[in-house]
Amino acid sequence: MREKQNIAITISRQVGSGGSYIGYLVAKELGFKYLDREILRQAAERLGTAEEVLELLEERSAGLIENIVRGFSFGTMEAAYMPPLIQPVYSRDLFTLECKIMHEITGEHGAVIVGRAGFYALRDRPGVIRVFIQAPKEIRIKRVMEVQKITNMQEVRSEIEKVDRRRARFIRDMAGVDWSDARNYHLCIDSNAIGFPASVEMIVRLANKEKFSNWGNNS
Repeated sequence: MREKQNIAITISRQVGSGGSYIGYLVAKELGFKYLDREILRQAAERLGTAEEVLELLEERSAGLIENIVRGFSFGTMEAAYMPPLIQPVYSRDLFTLECKIMHEITGEHGAVIVGRAGFYALRDRPGVIRVFIQAPKEIRIKRVMEVQKITNMQEVRSEIEKVDRRRARFIRDMAGVDWSDARNYHLCIDSNAIGFPASVEMIVRLANKEKFSNWGNNS
């Protein structure tokens, strides 16, 4: 008898595409755990530092976080206080730890994992559905402006382009693959063309199909 596998859905998404919200709705529909900041929280707990510190390091190219934090002492970014690290943390070390946490959680629960290179971290795990959600840039700009109540379109455009580049660079540095390459995923969705409800339905149907495939002959 083949051991039953928990289904995991990884959601990679462009900023403003609605990927996080779609992932939340999918998790709610399937009764799965929704994982985004929970992974960061567990990593911070194991490293003995604050989430805010690790958040600076996530989705950036490899480098020592102390170099980033040092900038705060010179009055940058409103001189925000950052708790000291017990030891230096490199982005690759954090990535490896988060990958371990993702494997542990999906070993216990069905889960929807948003971001954090989940598609790569769980690439060899059975029962994983890898999804990429995108939308035209102008639509994403408009959505971010509406949600964040920002009126400066150029500011939003610049930030979206920066985050897109940062995510692509992070995935390339950590995993050696092109973040937006459709070959990394089972399903690629244009959330503007498909719409949120239909996007959720497509992912849920794929998850149920995967569940039947894994479990159907094990009753």
